Amino acid sequence: MEANKFNDEIGHPEIQEQLLNSIKTDRLPHAFIFYGNEGCGKEAFAIEVAKLLNCEKGPLFICQNCSSCLKISHLQHPDIQFIFPTPSTGNVKPEDIGESIREKAQNPYRRVRFRGKNSFISIDTVRDLKREAKYKLYEGQKKVFIISEADEMRPEAANALLKILEEPPANLMLILITSRIHRILPTIRSRCQLIHFAPLDGDQVVKIIHKYQPDPPEHLSRIIRLALANIKLAFDFIEEDVLEQRDLAVDFLRKVVIIEKSQELLALIDKITASRDRRQMGQLLFFLLTWFKDALHCQADPTRNEYLINMDLTQNLQGFVKGYPGADYAGSIAAVQDAVRELEDPRNLNPTLIFNNLAIKLNSLIKRN
Repeated sequence: MEANKFNDEIGHPEIQEQLLNSIKTDRLPHAFIFYGNEGCGKEAFAIEVAKLLNCEKGPLFICQNCSSCLKISHLQHPDIQFIFPTPSTGNVKPEDIGESIREKAQNPYRRVRFRGKNSFISIDTVRDLKREAKYKLYEGQKKVFIISEADEMRPEAANALLKILEEPPANLMLILITSRIHRILPTIRSRCQLIHFAPLDGDQVVKIIHKYQPDPPEHLSRIIRLALANIKLAFDFIEEDVLEQRDLAVDFLRKVVIIEKSQELLALIDKITASRDRRQMGQLLFFLLTWFKDALHCQADPTRNEYLINMDLTQNLQGFVKGYPGADYAGSIAAVQDAVRELEDPRNLNPTLIFNNLAIKLNSLIKRN
């Protein structure tokens, strides 16, 4: 039997049914953690939950047209807070944050980012939430605080949030969103209902992209394939020249295997890290991962190419695997994953060192005899 839903577009019908049943039985928790791989629509889903709890024609229905639904769609409802990591106060203007909120309202699947600046959720932000939580409702039926990328909370901010969870006001719901649940404090996890979000299927991703990108690029299917159906990454790839970034990753790999020409490699690493934009550096590591996963597949079964992520580079991949038959691609994947973790650690202030060390490791793993 088809699940009860409140919005077909956002997918995840089983979770929709679960929430509707919680409302019907008056067993709705005061706090959720929405977790799962990046780009499976958790933020868009959370915004729809805020509408569900505040729609003037609810409580088990979203009309999308009442004053409350429209204000939430524009992220302008006084009882709804959408929180996301931002740079420190001295490194960002209030109008930049306002513009990010407007862009997020226009497309709830896009990434909020501040290029070249480290972003986090500060204790001041959580203190503001604590203060806001004490106030009566302005005009809605339920306050909903959505904290995107909740794993980017500074330790002191996470501890401050814990105090809200320990004594939550009756009119408040918290929704924490993360793709790295291991970075959420166990004490916070234990006070929230955890809901896992599976990736959206390819057809759903295509429909959403066409809705928010009326004139998508001709190579949309290639973009979705490269993004591994991560819709947030797919929108990143549409906005940027993703193929140029992938070419940079392949060039890095090319210079890694001829590490003897170290000056060329060091110059390229300087180019990669010059912007200080860790998301962009992470994107390059992402493409290295897809390359090694494809190489591992080619090594195991060179006749089956339909499953390759970089299908348009099939000949290059086959030539690479043939040229380095003793390469340890599983070890290479692990080395890149280690670099991703190091890059994500805000305590690590030297991305250049991360890429230098990765280059040395990959050279050894690829050129094994």
